[in-house]
Amino acid sequence: MNVHEMTLYEMKCSIFDLLSNLDHEYPFEKMLVEFKELFMSHFEIKDAEILLYDNNRFTPLFNTTSYQNNRGLETYTKDHPIFNVSFISHASDREYEFADDSLIIRDVHLAPLAALLFRASEKWHAFSQTPHLKVLKKAFGTFIGQVIQMHKISENEKAYRHLFEVAELFNSTMESDVILEGLMEAVCGSFPAYKVNLLLSNEQKGKTNEYRLFDYANERASAVDAFLSGDLTIENAVDIASSLLNAPIRGRQGIYGILQITAPKNTEFTVAQKSFIRSMANGAGNALENASLYDQSHRLVDDLRLVNEASRELNSNLDLDEMIAFLKVQFMNAFCPHEMAFIFYEDQCNYSISPSSTPLFKETAGKRYIDSVSARFRNGEEAIFDANIQEGNINEFKSLVALPISNGGEVIGFVILMHREEYFFSFDSYKLMRSLIGHSSLAISNIMLRDQLQELVNKDHLTKLFTRSYLDEIVTASIDREESGVFILLDVDDFKLVNDSYGHTTGDMVLRQISALILSIVEGRGIASRWGGEEIAVFMPSATVEEGLDLAKQLVVGIPEATDPTVTVSIGLSGWSPTDGKSYKELFQATDHALYHAKNHGKNRFVLHEQLQR
Repeated sequence: MNVHEMTLYEMKCSIFDLLSNLDHEYPFEKMLVEFKELFMSHFEIKDAEILLYDNNRFTPLFNTTSYQNNRGLETYTKDHPIFNVSFISHASDREYEFADDSLIIRDVHLAPLAALLFRASEKWHAFSQTPHLKVLKKAFGTFIGQVIQMHKISENEKAYRHLFEVAELFNSTMESDVILEGLMEAVCGSFPAYKVNLLLSNEQKGKTNEYRLFDYANERASAVDAFLSGDLTIENAVDIASSLLNAPIRGRQGIYGILQITAPKNTEFTVAQKSFIRSMANGAGNALENASLYDQSHRLVDDLRLVNEASRELNSNLDLDEMIAFLKVQFMNAFCPHEMAFIFYEDQCNYSISPSSTPLFKETAGKRYIDSVSARFRNGEEAIFDANIQEGNINEFKSLVALPISNGGEVIGFVILMHREEYFFSFDSYKLMRSLIGHSSLAISNIMLRDQLQELVNKDHLTKLFTRSYLDEIVTASIDREESGVFILLDVDDFKLVNDSYGHTTGDMVLRQISALILSIVEGRGIASRWGGEEIAVFMPSATVEEGLDLAKQLVVGIPEATDPTVTVSIGLSGWSPTDGKSYKELFQATDHALYHAKNHGKNRFVLHEQLQR
């Protein structure tokens, strides 16, 4: 056996020893480094580099001294040259200028697997002239082929195991935040040297912070293309010195965003890498879709429950304040606004704010929002849905929804909901609000119509005072509750002369003038009713006799001044307390007795019944 045969034999034995140590846990890069060192040792070569062939190009190992991270082959080429098969001529003026010879390593089908660049030694020159070179290249090809195949098997096993773990996670939860975080963790873990971004088409408020909304106007063309086509796209972005991979996160019903991976420039993503990313993105898309449908079904159930409960309450016998208070509770619980108000128009220029509104709307700041919304409704807007208010000084609240309350096609008011966060109210929430207000508008209109009808029943058409029957109910209820009070009866002196002298129209006008004065004085202190003809009754619940006398004095003095033609009145009054034991009938009789005493003793005066008994 000559020297070259011995070199070939020893080299093959060393390669066999390396191959015998090959398993899926042995670092791929370490195996290649050891192979290069064996080659250098056997042929007394001082400088050498090994490059691998992938995607029609030769690329150096990323870092042959850091194989401990066990991440496998990277196609990241940094500033290294990219060579074709006849690459030696291209390397002479670059960092491989030490190389004056090369060896292309091929598989049994003569497809390139790797290349060795090196400074040839005398021993190599001598060996390369022998027929043994062909045998050695075949042995190298077998070894490199086995190493690459084992590496691919190992990497595929890791990828599939990772995919299985992530798929198991995706199928075990209906929480969007868990799915998105699992996707990011899996992709970032598989590509630690790259930057990974999530570009989502829908707001995931409260779900995860590791994303931004997909913006058609400002995204790169490759990302938009991936989103619209549903296919993975790759862009060599020269302007940002990066390679971008855009994988659509797609489900059966649509695309929910883009998984974007940013790698250094000229990065070539392998078929296995692209397949892995595509599988991750598709799995996440299906999981997000299932979670979205699950959430949507629960929201629909909650929405139906809310509508049913609201419909039941809206059809019950509530008054307007009770109805608005109920609606406020439902809206606050369902939509969680920071501020909310119910506004009702009194005329074209004025409005009233429901007591159920939050305190802000009683302040100047709140009234600015009311005026702004009111102006927009008067300008023809049917509803307002602002997700990001940028309106001058009115910017404390970024999200605003305002919906009209209508009665027979006429807007009688509106409801406002506001939140400090932008994009807080979703479009689904907005649609539910419209549905609830639509149901509520009819109920509110019915309540207002009922109140108007009840007012017609309870009030005298001529004087706008309450009717006697309504006053009877109020006084009886007060006595039953054992409350104290003052009862007053007023009669217009010589009213028949007014009618005979000026006509009944003038007489009616005088009654209206008297009634208007009484209402202005009594408001907030009691209620007044037309007792019959020219007689008027006033009941002051919880009032003292002294307060009743003061009111009677104001009326005796004020009515002659408020009427034209001038008339005077006679007044009788009586106090009541639970200790008296008087019935309503006895209270009325006592007051009526005092009234007639005033009339029979000169008129234009007031008499307290209790003083007649002394």
